[in-house]
Amino acid sequence: MRWTSVVSVWVVTAVAAVLVGVFATERVYLGWLGIAMGGSILVAMCVQLATQEKQGFVMRFGATLSGSFVILALATGVLFLVHA
Repeated sequence: MRWTSVVSVWVVTAVAAVLVGVFATERVYLGWLGIAMGGSILVAMCVQLATQEKQGFVMRFGATLSGSFVILALATGVLFLVHA
């Protein structure tokens, strides 16, 4: 499994979560986190297709999206506590 392609998307997702936390107001941060998840899905698909490896594609893509989901779920919890 190419962990570099998986971890690179996780880093992009974490950066997006931090940017949402810094720039979004308390009324719209949930919407922006949803957009960040959609963006991470697109980035994950592009990165995994760019590797041009058929072997393990579904595992890499699933690991990428699972990690991105966990990162954004943690960001949601943190932002909820900050804005509460």
